[in-house]
Amino acid sequence: MIDGMDKTIGVYVHIPFCVKKCPYCDFNSIAVAGLSEGLYDRYIDAVIEDLVFQIKARPALSERVLETIYMGGGTPSLLSAENMKRLVSGIREGFPASGQQEITVEVNPGTATLDKLTSFIEAGINRLSIGIQSFNGEGLNSLGRVHSVQDSLNCYEDARSAGFDNIGIDLIFGIPGQSVAGWEADVDKAICLRPEHLSTYNLTIEQGTPFFKMQKEGRPLLPTEEDQIRMYELGIERLISAGYHHYEISNFSLDGFESRHNNRYWLAEDYLGLGAGAHSYLAVPDWGVRWWNDTDPLRYIQFIKDTGRATEGMERLTREEAITEGIFLGLRRMKGIDLDWFQERFGVSLKSSCTNEITALEAGGLLNEAGNQLRLTHKGILMSNSVIAALIE
Repeated sequence: MIDGMDKTIGVYVHIPFCVKKCPYCDFNSIAVAGLSEGLYDRYIDAVIEDLVFQIKARPALSERVLETIYMGGGTPSLLSAENMKRLVSGIREGFPASGQQEITVEVNPGTATLDKLTSFIEAGINRLSIGIQSFNGEGLNSLGRVHSVQDSLNCYEDARSAGFDNIGIDLIFGIPGQSVAGWEADVDKAICLRPEHLSTYNLTIEQGTPFFKMQKEGRPLLPTEEDQIRMYELGIERLISAGYHHYEISNFSLDGFESRHNNRYWLAEDYLGLGAGAHSYLAVPDWGVRWWNDTDPLRYIQFIKDTGRATEGMERLTREEAITEGIFLGLRRMKGIDLDWFQERFGVSLKSSCTNEITALEAGGLLNEAGNQLRLTHKGILMSNSVIAALIE
């Protein structure tokens, strides 16, 4: 094992196919209408070959303990049961046998029947992330979602019936036409279902999306900034009072159900990215290396077929870039930055190098130190971008 290298690995698989591209989405995804029926089969073949190549290129990876697999998109639940089984088994075969892994698949309501969800369990998947987004029909329409509220409820019930005991729900707030009371109703409905995990995301208008063009034309009409802040605060209040642990800026879980895979990102731990547009990261050599695949699914398949790899770019992080990421990612977690880890990793004390900034932020009620963790306060969460910028600068 290379000295300093993580002994575990997480694997992210990007499935870029969707029934329809949502107008707010800037993720790497394409609508499946008009695509060949055999495309999914060829894509999964390419993903498995992508993993084989990456392990051949870095043989030490074959010694890693596989901790997590996360299949995101896109809409991974469009895959057939057989392709999902091939994908999970193909990834597992690349690494030594290990204990309990967290294997997550993102599911959009209306794309997964009870039979398919049951087959996912049989494939080894033990965690679902359901993209419900809203329990309000008008809210779903304004987001351009293709599922209904009843589809969401059916999907959740089917997931429980299939045997899933680790389910996450995604909700979006700040959507066009949404009121604070409407958001509260969404949160309360989610609490009633009692999923093990909840993610609450503030809608952002990304350049290049239909929503971006509409906003330049004066629509859609989003809630005021004050209302969006109140929605965020209300979500935190309601979920904490219902027994959920607020462990990351946008994420909540019942005890023992934090997302192990996403924690790898926030803790700057190693992961491999497979599929079109997927990113990989290793903390060594030096200050870390990151690489990413071609974003076009058809080109990705062809590159893998022709050369075994579809890498579009690679970068070696400088010490300054690694420090910036350590601060940014660390402060996203409510536990904050482990100051011992920071000094061991970068050979410098964060408190000593940013004494004036930390003192000012603590005086302003934006940061506090608990034990050996430097973390955001509740007020600091609302101004996290400014806090992070102050420390980085």
